[in-house]
Amino acid sequence: MNLSAPPQVELKSLSLSYPTLSGESIEALKDIDLVVQPGGFVCVVGPSGCGKSSLLHLLAGFLHPTCGEAIAEELPINGPDPRRGMVFQHPELYPWLTVYRNVEFGPRMRGIRGALLRERTERCLRMVRLWEFKEAYPYELSGGMQQRAAIARVLANDPHILLMDEPFGALDALTREHLQEELLGLWRQTGKTVIFVTHSVEEAVYLGTDVVVMTERPGRISDRFECPFSRNGGGGNSREVKARPDFVALRERILAKIWAIPEVRGSGGD
Repeated sequence: MNLSAPPQVELKSLSLSYPTLSGESIEALKDIDLVVQPGGFVCVVGPSGCGKSSLLHLLAGFLHPTCGEAIAEELPINGPDPRRGMVFQHPELYPWLTVYRNVEFGPRMRGIRGALLRERTERCLRMVRLWEFKEAYPYELSGGMQQRAAIARVLANDPHILLMDEPFGALDALTREHLQEELLGLWRQTGKTVIFVTHSVEEAVYLGTDVVVMTERPGRISDRFECPFSRNGGGGNSREVKARPDFVALRERILAKIWAIPEVRGSGGD
C-alpha cells in the first residue's frame, strides 16, 4: 500500500436516500467518509440492511449519492467505468458463451483485438486456474469455478479497483476458504485495490488490510481496524491463521462493535 500516493478512493460526507412508492424516502447511507489507499484491501462489514451493497454500487457508478462526493483516482464517480470492476455474489456469466468467450468479452467490446486480446484472456484464465476449462460452458462448472471465471472476466478489463459484493457468500465452507486463498494470491500478484463486502467477520479479518464497520441503517462508518493477516499470513494455511490468539481477539473486537454489546457472547465468525 502506497501511503504517500493520493487516495485511490475517497468518499466525503456521502449520503444516499431511496424514494419509495408512497413518496417518502429511505435513508440508506449517511455522512460516509472513507479513504482507501492504492493497493489496499478494505473489507466492509455490518448488520444486514446497513447499506454495504449500496456503498459498492455507488463506487461502481450504478447509483449516485443524494449528497456528498464519491471520488476514484482523483476524479468524480459519475457512472460505470472499466477501471472499477464489480464482482457480484452470483457469477454474472453469459450462459451461451464458453468460459474463454466470457472472459474476453469485456476487452473485445472495448476494441481490443488480435494477439493482445488472446494474451490477456489466457493470462487471466491461468491466473484463476481455469485455462484447461476455457472451452467449457458456465453450466458445466462448479459454483466455485464459476466465481473464478467471473473474477477472471473482471480482471480481463484490467481494472485498477476491484469491487466485490459477497463474492463467496453462496459457496460451501471449503470452497470459500480455497477462494479466499486464491483471491489473496491474486491481490498480492496484481497489487490492485480491493473493496470487499462480506457478512463474515472472520473472512474480513483474514482478507483485509483494513476492516470498516458500518452501523444499522442509515449506514454510517463507526470504526475502522487495521489487520495484519493478509500481508503476513500462514503460507496458505488459513485455519492455522484463524486459530491464532491475535486473530481471534481482533475478530471478537469487531463482532462486539457490530453487536454493540460490552462483551461478545460466543465466537462465531459471521
